[in-house]
Amino acid sequence: MSINDSNIDENAEIMSSGEDGGEFDAPPTPESHASGSDSEFDAPPLGGDDGGNDGGDVESSAAAQRVRDVKGLIEQRLAEAASSNAMSLAAARHIDSAGVLGVGLSSGGVPGQPSLVVYVESEANEEQVRREIVDMMGVQAAASDDLSVEVEVTGPIEAYTSNRSKFRPAPAGASVGHFRITAGTIGGWSRGRGNRSRRLLMVSNNHVLADSNRGRFGDSIIQPGRADGGVNPADRIAILERFVTIDFSAGASNFLDCATGWCWPNLVRRDHVYHRGRPTARFFKIGNTVIEPRVNMVVGKTGRTTDLTQGTIRATGVSINVNYGPAGIAHFRDQFSVRSTTARDFSAGGDSGSFVWQWNSRLSPVGLLFAGGGGTTFCNRMSRVVTALDVTLFEQT
Repeated sequence: MSINDSNIDENAEIMSSGEDGGEFDAPPTPESHASGSDSEFDAPPLGGDDGGNDGGDVESSAAAQRVRDVKGLIEQRLAEAASSNAMSLAAARHIDSAGVLGVGLSSGGVPGQPSLVVYVESEANEEQVRREIVDMMGVQAAASDDLSVEVEVTGPIEAYTSNRSKFRPAPAGASVGHFRITAGTIGGWSRGRGNRSRRLLMVSNNHVLADSNRGRFGDSIIQPGRADGGVNPADRIAILERFVTIDFSAGASNFLDCATGWCWPNLVRRDHVYHRGRPTARFFKIGNTVIEPRVNMVVGKTGRTTDLTQGTIRATGVSINVNYGPAGIAHFRDQFSVRSTTARDFSAGGDSGSFVWQWNSRLSPVGLLFAGGGGTTFCNRMSRVVTALDVTLFEQT
C-alpha cells in the first residue's frame, strides 16, 4: 500500500472558520487548486417556478372558481396556524378535532365536477371536516352540499429526508463523493496526527473521495454526492486530503480502500445519521476504540443507500478480487465479510465508505465497508485504516 499525499501543500494558506472555537483549521481555498474546479457542472437554480398552475385539471367555471375561493380561505387559515408554530388551527387552540393540515384541488369527487381535497391529521368523516372548516376556520361556503369535498387522513405531515439528502451540517452516514463520482458514504470523523492535528477529517473510501486514485489534493468533495443532486462547488463541504493508492497492477495485493477529506468545521457534525423508516433524521455517536473483527461478531453500519442495518461477521482474513469498473480489478487481502441478520442486505451500492462498528453499547469501530455482492459485504480492518491514514478517530462526547 502507499499513501498518496505527494500533492499535499503543507504550507498552503489556512483560513480560519471562526465556527469551532479555534479547534480546527479550515481547508485551504479550493479555488487556489485548479483540480478542484469543475466547469462541467451548472450552478444550482436559484428558485422554483410552478408556472402559476393551481389545479390545472379543474375546469374553468363558476363551480371551479367557488372551489378555488374556498381553497384560498383555508390556505389563509393554515398560514395562520403555521405562524403559531402549529400544524393546524385545532392544534394551535388545543381542540380535539380532525385537524385540517392541508388542502388541494382535484376532480375526483363527483364525475365532471371540481372538488376540494382536504388533508387531516385524525380520522374523520366528511361532515366532521366540513364542520371544522366552517366553525373553526370561518369558511361558511364549506357548509354547502354543492361544494365537493374529499377527505384524506394523512396523520402528521413531516418533511421527509433520507441519508441521500443534503445536510448542513453534514453527518456521517450521509451521501458524499468526489465531484466526479456518483455517490458514496461519509464513514466517520477523525483528526490528523502530528502537524495535521488541526484538521477535521472525514474518513471514507478511496473510490468515494479520491475517484479511484484519480483525485488530487484540493479536489472538491460534495454532499450529497452527484447522483443525489450534489453540485460542485455549491455543495462542497471538504477537499481531498490524502488516500491510500489502490494497486491495479498484475500480482499486486491491496489491504485498504480508504481516504480522508479535510472538512470545513462549520459544514459537518461529528454524529452519524439514520432514518430506518422514519421521515426525519436521528443522530448518534460511535466510540473511538478500534477493535479487531471476530467471526460471529454482531455489527452495524449506517450508509447512504440502505441506512441503518445489522449483520454478523461471517469470515475474517478474506482475500477477494474487486471490480472497480474502468479502473480495473484489484486484489484485496486480510478483509472481513458481513452478512445481514435480517432479510434485508447489510449493504448495497452507495454504502461504500460506511464505518462498521460492534453492535453493543460501546459501538467500537471494526471496519470500513468498501465492496459487496450477492448479499455479502466486504470491509477493511479499521486498525489498518487509522494507521495508514495516520488519523485518530473521535471519541463519543
